[in-house]
Amino acid sequence: MKRVTSFDVAAKAGVSRSVVSAVLNGTPGIGVSEEKRRAVLQAIEELNYVVDAQAQGMRTGRSRCIAACGDLRNPLFAQMLEGLQKACAEQGYHVLLYGGTQLASDRQGLVELFLQRRIDGIVTKDSTSFQDDEWRQQVERHRIPYVSVEGYPEAAEVASVQMDYAQSIRTALDYAWSKLGKPLTYVELYNGPEHRPNWGDRQRTEAYADWMRERGMEPRIRVKPQAEWPEDSGWWRELLRGGPEAPCCLTNWSRAAVSLYRAAFETGMRIGQDFFVMAADNTERMNAGLVPSLSAVEVPYAEMGEAAGNRLIEYIEERRERTDTARIWLPAKLMARESL
Repeated sequence: MKRVTSFDVAAKAGVSRSVVSAVLNGTPGIGVSEEKRRAVLQAIEELNYVVDAQAQGMRTGRSRCIAACGDLRNPLFAQMLEGLQKACAEQGYHVLLYGGTQLASDRQGLVELFLQRRIDGIVTKDSTSFQDDEWRQQVERHRIPYVSVEGYPEAAEVASVQMDYAQSIRTALDYAWSKLGKPLTYVELYNGPEHRPNWGDRQRTEAYADWMRERGMEPRIRVKPQAEWPEDSGWWRELLRGGPEAPCCLTNWSRAAVSLYRAAFETGMRIGQDFFVMAADNTERMNAGLVPSLSAVEVPYAEMGEAAGNRLIEYIEERRERTDTARIWLPAKLMARESL
């Protein structure tokens, strides 16, 4: 069987070989009309033309592969990957999964992959407290196209994708007020021996306090270290005894809302009737599966991954200057369900 070449594609599409190359490689500086681009793509499909990836990489200096780095045990990383994979598939890129921590030393392998031209850029899933200058300097020194999802929230020199945490809390409070005509108590769960809120935590708490004070109400914030049930069940049951009216809570994590569900069950209170609750995240994707289902303002991790992928490919293909590191802000998703 005769091997189909780019010359065959050009002949069938009625264009020059340089136009075929421009369509396949996204070559900057060569204008290709939409009509010619479609003709080339149709010819590729009809002739069953397969690009020689190795030869293409030698010509362009690109692998058409993006590294996605994050904690493989973290469910948020998997959600981000969904969107990143979507962006890459639509633009002809592959995703290399790289399990790693947020330490620059543990990410050294990514730098080596880039220098070997095995990847074209890097997306990392970080925490909102992440701001590692050593890692940032490595990226800058080697001119690696790079985007962080949730990291470097206060570093304008690093491209990042962020959710507007303050807006998410205001959205939750506005929704609850429209439904109940009363404010919510804010419950902030935390891990570790000390309460050390990161940037996202602070944004949420400050937005809650501001919303309450703007309406002449005193903020009601309860801070609680995470513990295994039923060790702290008494604390949650006490929270439900909020007075003569049905208590209402907004938790920072879905995990905290689960504890409230348990306490309500033990005290015979009905969620969505005797007690109302919302969560400010979807970390474990349990919200829709709870009974009754949990209302929430959820972090759009899949959309954040997609936005990161699109921005990174713009850098790689030189459609955006790498010095343009304007943050991408995405809104939370209000998911109104049965608990409020």
